[in-house]
Amino acid sequence: MALKTDDPAFQAGREMRRQLFGDASIDRLDAADDFHEPLENYVTSAVFGETWTREGLTVRERSLITMAIAAALGRNLPLSRLVKCAVQNGATKEEIREVLLHTTMYIGVAGGVESWGVAAEALKEIDAY
Repeated sequence: MALKTDDPAFQAGREMRRQLFGDASIDRLDAADDFHEPLENYVTSAVFGETWTREGLTVRERSLITMAIAAALGRNLPLSRLVKCAVQNGATKEEIREVLLHTTMYIGVAGGVESWGVAAEALKEIDAY
């Protein structure tokens, strides 16, 4: 198996990954070994090529929604990346704060406090705090 570089959804996903997470994301994609290729094909085509590129929501809105989902699931590494992604896509510190406050109401205080800490560190790392 190999990366589906000739698939239009894969190509669109590749460019969306670059837009969201930068060239390092593409370097990781290109370095996928034969074990990870099926996962990378799926994620790149379905998640980034077919879902993130849909009309109806802006990339900024999708960034904020996905950030809230990562917080709700307690996925701190993706949350950190998604906070940075949201800023890169035009979200403000205040909007991130409001999304996290809204999310805290549904995930509980402990999860909210942890998510706020992850978000604050991510914002500091990119000088957006």
